[in-house]
Amino acid sequence: MRPTLRLHALLSATLLALAAGPGAQAQATKAKPPAPAAPAAGQPSTHDEGTLEVTSDRDLEWLQNEKAYVARGNAVAKRGTVTLMADTLIAYYRPLKTPVTPVKEKEAHPGAVQQPGFDSGNTEIWRVVAEGHVHLISEDKDAWGDRAEYDKDKSVTVLTGKALKGATLEDTVTARDSLEYWQDQNMAVARGNAKIVKVNGDTLEGDLIGGHFEKDSKGTSVLKTIEAKGNVVITTATDIVHGDEGVYELAAKRTVLFGNVIATKDDSVIKGASAEVNMDTGISHVFPGANEHVTAVFKRQSGGANSNQKSTSGGKR
Repeated sequence: MRPTLRLHALLSATLLALAAGPGAQAQATKAKPPAPAAPAAGQPSTHDEGTLEVTSDRDLEWLQNEKAYVARGNAVAKRGTVTLMADTLIAYYRPLKTPVTPVKEKEAHPGAVQQPGFDSGNTEIWRVVAEGHVHLISEDKDAWGDRAEYDKDKSVTVLTGKALKGATLEDTVTARDSLEYWQDQNMAVARGNAKIVKVNGDTLEGDLIGGHFEKDSKGTSVLKTIEAKGNVVITTATDIVHGDEGVYELAAKRTVLFGNVIATKDDSVIKGASAEVNMDTGISHVFPGANEHVTAVFKRQSGGANSNQKSTSGGKR
């Protein structure tokens, strides 16, 4: 008979910043299952959203003194269409502030093995740590790193490591320091040499890049804007634009840059206070600041004594 532990469904929520649910079942087995495929649109998940499944090749240990569960060896946690994989998963629990009426394990799950002294109905998972070859999967979104940590009180998940990467069907995100998701603020953050590469090859770089989400009519979180700060660079098929800060509006498919803007195309350079880049066409417009001019230097491809021409204007690229 397989050992069964009653865990709170918040474990999967903490791992992947999903909404917390009621008590859920966690199963420890020796076989590592493949990651679940995302269900077709309109189709229900292959796993009930309230059920958490934890498997590992080595063991699933309950550390009573540390108030923690440890899954070792190709550990996998699944809930609905969300999967977390790592060498080791550690879930820390604590008593609920408001105890609930306990449910007998055998009544809730006939055939389950009751763990003596463990009252799952009055505990909650408040911190989760994943270590080694971390891989997060949520429908069409993936993220990779060496370590992931979730703090329920802060509602933040932080992924760190040497080769941080996140990917969707349209974009790939990399960073040096961390990839973060702030659930209460509906915000994702990439820190340190952050870079977004779109499928068409366009890129957005900055010291810090933050994505802001909003709920649509169906209650789904949708990315609305992306902010970049510090050494911002936008590269399109035709132009390269530098600035101190930038805001990418996904609906309008445009990016606005502010501060020390420099736009280059071939050997031509335009400087101004701000710029607007159309992410569909790649065309950029540079604008002057108050009582200032846009400065442009154009270099003729043919060379010669008059190959460099300098002009000031409020024009566009």
